Amino acid sequence: MADPVSPGAVAAKAAASYRNRRSRWIESPTLAADDPVTIALHPPTERRVAADPDAAVAWVRAWRSRRGPGTVDWEERRWRSYGTQTVPVRLTLTGADQVADAAGAAREWRTVVRRREALAAVTSGTSALPAALGRTASRWSSLAEKDFDALTAVLRWLRENPSSGLYIRQLPIPGVDTKWVTGHRGLLEELLRGMADDGGPDADGKGDSGAEDGNTAGGLGVRTVPRECGIAVCDRALLPGAPRIFAASLDELAALPLRPDRVLMLENKEGLYALPALEDTVAVHGGGYAVHELAALPWVRDAESWYWGDLDTHGFAILDRLRAHLPAVRSLLMDADTLTRWSGLAVHEPTPVGRDGLDRLTAGENAAFELVRSGGLRLEQERIPWPWVMQRLREHWRLG
Repeated sequence: MADPVSPGAVAAKAAASYRNRRSRWIESPTLAADDPVTIALHPPTERRVAADPDAAVAWVRAWRSRRGPGTVDWEERRWRSYGTQTVPVRLTLTGADQVADAAGAAREWRTVVRRREALAAVTSGTSALPAALGRTASRWSSLAEKDFDALTAVLRWLRENPSSGLYIRQLPIPGVDTKWVTGHRGLLEELLRGMADDGGPDADGKGDSGAEDGNTAGGLGVRTVPRECGIAVCDRALLPGAPRIFAASLDELAALPLRPDRVLMLENKEGLYALPALEDTVAVHGGGYAVHELAALPWVRDAESWYWGDLDTHGFAILDRLRAHLPAVRSLLMDADTLTRWSGLAVHEPTPVGRDGLDRLTAGENAAFELVRSGGLRLEQERIPWPWVMQRLREHWRLG
């Protein structure tokens, strides 16, 4: 049977309920006002009283003298050896205020309530806002006061200027700089989505600034500098007069008059500089998990496409994602033979990804994936001796 709960143990039990229910209370002030938390006190049995009557008496006296929040329910117990005794059986804390007080978190809860009201005041109130406030509570409630003031200021400005067409660095918000906005962007976006479920300009997370680089998709309704992709024109005849290696936005790359027979997408940028002249070939830096964006380039879709990534679990996850957008893409040197031959150059992969969801790998790629996952290995593509890489590349592509 459970031990009797002393008044001193209430704080820990109330704290557990406070942590578990806080998000729901933030979502619903009505629930927060009267949500009951009942703590069973497990009064001692007659056998326990017989074993230590002084402890039982002290326990009952402690509950009689308790002055904390909540209501204690008392019931009679009829014991053969001790007659009828009245003992405390449960403590009921009603509402978030009482639970927070019992948990020693009354000051924190008052701050949460004040901040919730401040965030709700930024908008007229939407049905999705309470849930957004609950989901993000741990982030906005833990902010320093000056950062919370900045949060409300940025939210208010973005709500009032949903289609400014400005870049983040151009936002004219006192006391807020670019670093602050980018560092808190995820929180801002989630709260703005909650504030925009009324069908306003941010309801789809895109805004309507009409920026050509698609930079409003993050949900702030402002523009960001587009991602630039490095490109190596390995056959200079494909783009006469252009630098051999340069970087440009996806829109600019899409507009290039390129018609290569072959496109090689590289996980890492260094490979662009290491590649020699290769007939009818263009190489592009994939940018890790953003590589699927390259599938939108017309000259990538129309060419024979290859992907060469690191031999680790993330490299195969990136390949799988790319293949969802570019089904015909083939992998280069991402096989068990390459890994086995050069495993001495591999290092430990600290944060591998799991197998779930990687449904587009070939049998050979799956075999290599299992090797790197089971061995916890990472073989970066640049580590493989370059003469061997070039020999295999020319064999794959039947180059002279």
